[in-house]
Amino acid sequence: MNILLIVPPQSGEERYGKLARSGTYLPPLGLAYLAAVLEPRHQVKILDGSVVPVTAEILRAELRSFTPGIVGMSVITPTVYRALELCAVVKEAAPRVLTVLGGPHPTALPEELLENEAVDAVVIGEGEETFRELADLHAAAGNLASCRGIGFRKEGRILITEPRPRITDLDAIPFPARHLLPLDRYRPSVLHYRRLPAFSVMCSRGCPYRCTFCSCAKVFRGKVTLRSPGNVIAEIRMLKERYGAREILLWDDNLGLSRTWTETFCDLIKPLGLAWSAWMRVDSAEPDMLRRMAASGCWHVSYGVESGNQQVLDAIKKGFTLDQVRRAFRWTHEAGMEARGTFVFGLPKETRETMEETIRFAVEIDADYAQFQLLTPYPGTELWDTAKDFGTFDTQDLSKYTIWFPVFIPAGLTKEELERTHRRAYRQFYFRPGYLLKRFSRMRTGEDVKRNLRGLVNLAEYILARKG
Repeated sequence: MNILLIVPPQSGEERYGKLARSGTYLPPLGLAYLAAVLEPRHQVKILDGSVVPVTAEILRAELRSFTPGIVGMSVITPTVYRALELCAVVKEAAPRVLTVLGGPHPTALPEELLENEAVDAVVIGEGEETFRELADLHAAAGNLASCRGIGFRKEGRILITEPRPRITDLDAIPFPARHLLPLDRYRPSVLHYRRLPAFSVMCSRGCPYRCTFCSCAKVFRGKVTLRSPGNVIAEIRMLKERYGAREILLWDDNLGLSRTWTETFCDLIKPLGLAWSAWMRVDSAEPDMLRRMAASGCWHVSYGVESGNQQVLDAIKKGFTLDQVRRAFRWTHEAGMEARGTFVFGLPKETRETMEETIRFAVEIDADYAQFQLLTPYPGTELWDTAKDFGTFDTQDLSKYTIWFPVFIPAGLTKEELERTHRRAYRQFYFRPGYLLKRFSRMRTGEDVKRNLRGLVNLAEYILARKG
């Protein structure tokens, strides 16, 4: 059976608003993993609407030429409308094709999506084993009710099957089917890589922490699974040999949850001579481990700091202190790496004063890069369920739920204040003379200069888009 997998289209402007970054997209590893497990039994094609056109006309042409039995789509909250529009196109042009949605949004709201008659089924949670079984059942005209981990409609009723157990052996999953993707179309954000080609890799799934704004607890049920270091290195070695990879972006939520795993990984990747980077929690950072990471080629570590106010951090159950943030950034710098932070405006207990504290804190810890976001409560998070207790939603337009638009307004603040503070944060952080001097003093190549100038010009355009 032929299976067409789609990432619904989303332009840079739709995703980032005035901070749109042309050409900043990474391969959809989730769909590439699905394709890899399906390929032994089915013919698979991927259309990534982030980097190639996916219009109604193009989809109709694919339905005629490729004749899929299933059209599956990976859906996040801001792309749900596009996904539903494409499902309607499928049903109008080829009613017998099974439409299946998966990803964080369908996992959080399966019944709501199945109320749309253009959607035949949703995959809840991890997709590899579930989608493969669903595809096999559909190809054999079997009973979908026997497939765990899905929702579907039968005789006008919405049915949710029993949950599928988490995948425990991630090494058994084939490497992502990157050969089905237009790899020349992907490129990380200009300030997130040093060498091209750069590839994203996932080493684990899940998170044991309970941050109220994160959907990991819903999707992965609070459990963490790890690939073996050897399995990850085998994929990285393949990327180097087959695609000429020179840099690896580890896209896990929290590297360092297992110190033994991280140290083994560092020992194995060092001989490959690649640059790499990772995300960590500040309370996972340790001086010895950070030095080992730096010696093996890691050049920057990103930390989810979120706020410069302890009460705000406690309100979102972040589980660490501002002093731990300070130590992690100092130790990362001492190890010879860049220390980067993400920050969020509009969190519970946020005030004008706490937002100013966050800007000052980003400067105080000497972050090499700071990303300031706007709070977006997502379905499937604790924050989604409790948001009404501390503010109001400014819009129900889910396409704006991208962390770059003020969709939620905390009590005591206004939309205009959030927008002004967001722009001011970027201006005050990046356009300090000391920061600019430090940034440009580290540049070693013409490409470094071009990347940094592109980033600064983009920020300047955003800051000047509206006075504030």
